[in-house]
Amino acid sequence: MIRAVIPVVLALFVTAAPAAESGGARPSFESLDKNSDGKVSLNEAAENDALFVAFKSLDTNKDGLLSAEEFAAYQRDKPSA
Repeated sequence: MIRAVIPVVLALFVTAAPAAESGGARPSFESLDKNSDGKVSLNEAAENDALFVAFKSLDTNKDGLLSAEEFAAYQRDKPSA
């Protein structure tokens, strides 16, 4: 019985770990740009809590997307976790 439970517990831990880290981790632009269009949408930014909250202020041209340059400003100006 215990041997059957251990893999399930490990799978749950591994699956939940990235979500717990998303608020403080510094993701790369490429890791957030899931569709590889060279922009990060609000939906793509939702993977990282801090980026999601800051998205509107980072989108300086107000096109609803973050360019690599806008994202670089976020990475440069964000304090280390």
